Amino acid sequence: MKTYRADFHIGGDVRGEAIVSRLPLSFLGGVNSETGMIIDSHNPLCGSSMAGKILIYPFSKGSTGDCMRLWRTCFNGKGPIAIINTTPDPIHVEGALLADLPLVFGLEADPTVVFQTGDILEIHGNTVELVVRAKEAPFKQHPTEE
Repeated sequence: MKTYRADFHIGGDVRGEAIVSRLPLSFLGGVNSETGMIIDSHNPLCGSSMAGKILIYPFSKGSTGDCMRLWRTCFNGKGPIAIINTTPDPIHVEGALLADLPLVFGLEADPTVVFQTGDILEIHGNTVELVVRAKEAPFKQHPTEE
């Protein structure tokens, strides 16, 4: 598939499903740190879980408390496995460092446009590879249909 280079990355390599918001995100008031659910009613992802996924959003909105809320969400086992941003925010970078969470920004293309929710991505250092496009992902049958 397609590989995109980034200007900056922290953390290790991961592979996972993307969850993509074209709107900014705040962990303080926009995410339930106990459940990993997005609770910002203005975000189309409201009601979606970020737990165990690669979270993609353009930039953060909020306060200095976001750092600890991001860490807390990950500490509770309900956080994303990585974050990809268009524009870095020092508060979210700090939260990612505290949570030992891979974070990538400065891709050569806007990640909120080139990736979609459900895509399978691999992050290797400063590269992000689109492995499986969401619409091409294999259909998972309901357990009673298997």
